[in-house]
Amino acid sequence: MEENNPKVSIVVPVYNREGLVGETLDSILGQTFPNWECIIVDDHSDDSTFEVINEYQSKDSRFKIFKRPADRPKGANSCRNYGFEQSTGAYVNWFDSDDIMLPEKLEIQLSSLTKSEYAFSVCQTLVFEEEKENIIGLRKESIHSEDFFNDFVTNKIMWLTQAPLIERSFIDQYEFRFDETLAKGQERDFFINLLSVVNGYHHTDQPLVLFRKHPNSISNKPSTPQKLYSSFLVNFNIIKRHSSRLNKESIRYLKRVLLSKLYQLNRMDERSLVGDILNQIKSIKVYNPLELLVIKLKLLYFANRNSSK
Repeated sequence: MEENNPKVSIVVPVYNREGLVGETLDSILGQTFPNWECIIVDDHSDDSTFEVINEYQSKDSRFKIFKRPADRPKGANSCRNYGFEQSTGAYVNWFDSDDIMLPEKLEIQLSSLTKSEYAFSVCQTLVFEEEKENIIGLRKESIHSEDFFNDFVTNKIMWLTQAPLIERSFIDQYEFRFDETLAKGQERDFFINLLSVVNGYHHTDQPLVLFRKHPNSISNKPSTPQKLYSSFLVNFNIIKRHSSRLNKESIRYLKRVLLSKLYQLNRMDERSLVGDILNQIKSIKVYNPLELLVIKLKLLYFANRNSSK
């Protein structure tokens, strides 16, 4: 029976979403595919979020609520990983607590995936603002290409956590997890790692997710040194781990990104992080001696200019 009607685990991390999470959970309740469980991991909210999600668990046993264990780092990455560990489905769909699943998401992607040779399926995403009827447009025009790995690296194609439905056996085979040390870029890191081991994936250009644009979303919060450094590490690790799959355009793109993070941290006078980044940049040997000299001269120039203010 399980082979013909596999269970899907929807894993939702949540923190202080008392006014939004209900609409997300309603959209999960509205799925045309019924064999799902929804693992909700509360990151110790200090508003009424826990009471809201507890009402859903009381009404439908497919909702299962957990709190992030105290020995796990705070943040969505830990909640996603812990939620996955508590899940039992043959397929997994991580989802965010402020977005919306359109009714046929699970049914369409699961039907296509089970008939294919692929390990995961990606759908299109529409962006809305305030009310779901206020559609702004697609989150990204393209979610697939012939050279999908390099095009994802250079952001020519892109999707977020909500879009993929993934085989659990595939996740387990490669021990994929969200990096709990990252403050930013965790989705990019996770999906780059997935794409690095596959020859293809199923995709549908039908929008099956609504992405909510609102002032309190994590993506709208200002950059901090920790976020900039995390973003550096994600892109640095792409070169370090996947250099054999990168084309010249991707290398140039990543070099620009690394320098952007370096210069932003330098303007914040984060000298320890700047020094660490410089050492790591030297280690991957993608910058020639002249480029390294120019980088050091620019850092020296900005340091002198800042000290004279």
